[in-house]
Amino acid sequence: LQKLNETPAERAAKRRKLDEEVEELKRHLQIVPNEDDDVYTEATPLAQKVPVVDYQIIKMNNKPYYKIIRADDTHQLYVSFLTLLKNFDREELEALWSLVKERSFTTKPKNFSDDFLLVTLGTKFEKPDIHAQIWKNQITIHGLAKVKGWKLLESCGVQIITFTSTQLILLVERKYPLKRITLDQMLHAVRLKVKEESEVSLEFLRFTRQQHQ
Repeated sequence: LQKLNETPAERAAKRRKLDEEVEELKRHLQIVPNEDDDVYTEATPLAQKVPVVDYQIIKMNNKPYYKIIRADDTHQLYVSFLTLLKNFDREELEALWSLVKERSFTTKPKNFSDDFLLVTLGTKFEKPDIHAQIWKNQITIHGLAKVKGWKLLESCGVQIITFTSTQLILLVERKYPLKRITLDQMLHAVRLKVKEESEVSLEFLRFTRQQHQ
């Protein structure tokens, strides 16, 4: 009803204000080109969306790899968790978390990569424990932890906040116990790195701003 009673001038003013907000949000984005993914794929391309059914941590040339096994018996090897994220969508990420969580009930992490998967995915999907060390790391013995970078992986709905000595890998739609000074640095000291400008990236910036208010 309110919209029906708006004058053309009022509608134009609202449109102009929205356009100005979008332009201001765009200044917080940094478009980055595709980076080479260190991933070794056997057989089926990821585009065919074969479900993830298992995973292993294996070693090749003294390097740990994440081996992702799919329902058609094909697999992919990822040398880093970041590369895995860049090649996953949200459904695959949730499937991996279900596998990791289920395994953790019966088996303790055998190595750093196992432990990293459990802690990192748990931080994303479980209810945050505000007293956990991962959130306390926003303040160090030297003072406030400096935010060095901020990245959006739109395909799997994940943000990566990089500090001087650590990283937070979080879901974009959830609120976490980020300190105001951390949010302040994200919005004013760095720009959000994205593959391309999109409505999702702009909406995520709005959501982050709301948490900062």
